[in-house]
Amino acid sequence: MRVVSDIPWFKVDDTIHSHPKMRRASLSALGLWAVCGSYCMSYKTDGFAPGWFVVQHRCGGKLAAELVRVGLWENATRDGEAGYQFHDWLDYQQSAEEIERDRIRARDRQRQSRARLRQGKKGADDDND
Repeated sequence: MRVVSDIPWFKVDDTIHSHPKMRRASLSALGLWAVCGSYCMSYKTDGFAPGWFVVQHRCGGKLAAELVRVGLWENATRDGEAGYQFHDWLDYQQSAEEIERDRIRARDRQRQSRARLRQGKKGADDDND
């Protein structure tokens, strides 16, 4: 059974240590990559890291250029805003639409579970009268 969380997780493959693109990037660039991945999941941007967010980090512009050079990111623009797009984001991460769908389903399941508990509790209380 798939567990659904209200918190979207930025998934990092356990082969990151040996992937050729990752091996060509510096640890500093990979740190920026991870922080921006967390940002993208938190704000459901489907892998778009806005330029203003990237450059606020130490050497952000230089590290972003490195991530583009090794193929982990692509230069991108969204709604007129310059930034970076994670390469193949939707192949590995949930889309904003999928996150919202899962949250709605989880809320519905929780609502149904609470209703069943209330009904069961009410029935148990009636037997003790």
